[in-house]
Amino acid sequence: MSMPSRANTFRFLGNVAWMTVFQASGYVLALLNLPYLTRTLGVANYGTLAFVIGANAYLWLIIDWGFSLGATKDVAQAHGEPDAIREIFWRTMTAKLVLAAVALAGLGILVSLQKVPAPLYLLLPGLLNICGAVLSVDWLMQGMGRMGLFSLYSIAGRTLVVILTFALVHGPQDTWIACALQGLGGLIGGGAGFLVATRYVDIGRPRFPFRDSFRQILDYRHYFLSQSSWIAYTAAAPLLLTFVSGMEATGIFAGAERITRMVMAVTAPVAVVMYPRVSALVSRSRSAAAELAGILLAMQALVGIALSIGLMIFARPIVELALGHKFTASVAVLRWLALLPAIVGVGGTLSKQFLMPLGRSREVSAITISCAVIYLALLAGLGRYMGPVGGAIGLVTAEALLSLLSLRCLWTKERDFTVEALQAAMTAPQRVIKHMIELMTGDRTPLSPKPSPADAEDSSS
Repeated sequence: MSMPSRANTFRFLGNVAWMTVFQASGYVLALLNLPYLTRTLGVANYGTLAFVIGANAYLWLIIDWGFSLGATKDVAQAHGEPDAIREIFWRTMTAKLVLAAVALAGLGILVSLQKVPAPLYLLLPGLLNICGAVLSVDWLMQGMGRMGLFSLYSIAGRTLVVILTFALVHGPQDTWIACALQGLGGLIGGGAGFLVATRYVDIGRPRFPFRDSFRQILDYRHYFLSQSSWIAYTAAAPLLLTFVSGMEATGIFAGAERITRMVMAVTAPVAVVMYPRVSALVSRSRSAAAELAGILLAMQALVGIALSIGLMIFARPIVELALGHKFTASVAVLRWLALLPAIVGVGGTLSKQFLMPLGRSREVSAITISCAVIYLALLAGLGRYMGPVGGAIGLVTAEALLSLLSLRCLWTKERDFTVEALQAAMTAPQRVIKHMIELMTGDRTPLSPKPSPADAEDSSS
């Protein structure tokens, strides 16, 4: 496969840049917000906030239903076909309305449970979050490769939430306000994204194809199940630790986990932009898709290892700076979670950039469900006897198992693709460097032998 043209490369780099700005904004704002909240609310009340954030994540998961994977792929493959994209849009939005009713029922059940925060902490952010999830069309923007204005509006929404946090949250008595602002952030981001989408897509008159939407929900069940692993790993711990270890243990774990996720966000922009590109390439040239996926695997692995080493070495000063002296116990938790960037950098790429584009969503869902069940069992057992450190050990174990099972599945079912991708990964650094030099000098000497007709067609698209 020859490297893509300068125009396509600069468009790709532009999308990566916008996603980097979007992710970096979350990182910077979290660096401002997290120390303020941990010091203002205290350990136990920060645990309450973590519980609410986890509950909102589950509500969002129900309504998203894997559309960020399946619908993104559909839109990418329908590129240049306005009627097809319009059909995907209304079918997906109708499906999200149906799933919103399910999320509302789930919220009602959650509020009625014992040992959960009072309804004041759950209802308002939950309702706001459900509305934001319905309006969210990030799957459409990603599929079309149009992340510019979407990123700007989302950053503005995040910034407003942080400003309101500093203005309205002044002590433990304001925990309910901090919780409500989490839902407001989702609503602002979802509403802004919807408005941006109408600038790029002629959505036409509203239509609600319920029959097609029910079929889409059924067809996307494997995307949903694969996504559930991510939500289990990020949201299950605060919810389950609350029951087995108490709010203080939840706060200790959530503080360290939040730092880890912020650091891991560094690798997210390239992965988000790559997914629709790899998905589109698979239908045109598996060899080209394998090479692109291999390059991404090498990049994610190298960056993930560097981040893991940094987190492990500087765990104590990072916790003291980001969380405060009351969260000293989070240092041990962070040192375990420091393994995640390296593990997830590989495992996430294997599942989302290899198996998913290859149509192996059924296998991915089976792997992720198995790992999620194992994680919940480890979390319940280790969390009861070892507290937040046990939760961290369980999380790392489950993520490592997911990576190994994904690699085994690829080697068993897609060996040729995997071998091509690994070969590309081995030469990725020098290929990327050489291509960047070509972009700057204008030299279009190919980096590989003359491409096949299929590859040539792909590189021109």
